[in-house]
Amino acid sequence: MNTPHLDHIETAFLQLSFAIKLCNYLDIHSIDKEKFDIALTIKDKSNCVCLLENEFETYEDIQLASQNNISICFGAVAITLWEAISEKNGLTNKLINPSDSKKESVAALSYMIRCCFAHGTAVPVWSIRDGKYKTIYNLGNKHIDLRGIVEGQPFDYSSIGGYESLWLIKNEAKLLNLL
Repeated sequence: MNTPHLDHIETAFLQLSFAIKLCNYLDIHSIDKEKFDIALTIKDKSNCVCLLENEFETYEDIQLASQNNISICFGAVAITLWEAISEKNGLTNKLINPSDSKKESVAALSYMIRCCFAHGTAVPVWSIRDGKYKTIYNLGNKHIDLRGIVEGQPFDYSSIGGYESLWLIKNEAKLLNLL
């Protein structure tokens, strides 16, 4: 069975960890913008990318790019996590109902978070078109309440209990043999 997402789930989580740590580092330790924001050409057999110097006007622009990188990595993890669960278990959004079982609840929450980033890559938004997903999800001692979410509402990490909820979903999915 071909399971590319399942095979790369740990790498996706590692990228998210890196993005969060980098953002935290840039908040605590100032880097030299002049040494960082240089002209850079990277060339190999099939690629050539040329980046200009002084693309970031201020240090705050570097920090903002780092914060945006967390969102990109978070979205990649959310999508990879759902795809891995789906691949291993033959699940689709049509086959899961969060009220049917703990397994389906974890799969459904993974799918709902994935949808935020799949339907709003630059600016993630909630996309809950089926009312069955508007429920309370339990992960350990954390309760994630999606009953008040409005279609198209901007995604906010606090609505799922923060960044760590993706790790909780992954751990729960492993315990339930979804991953």
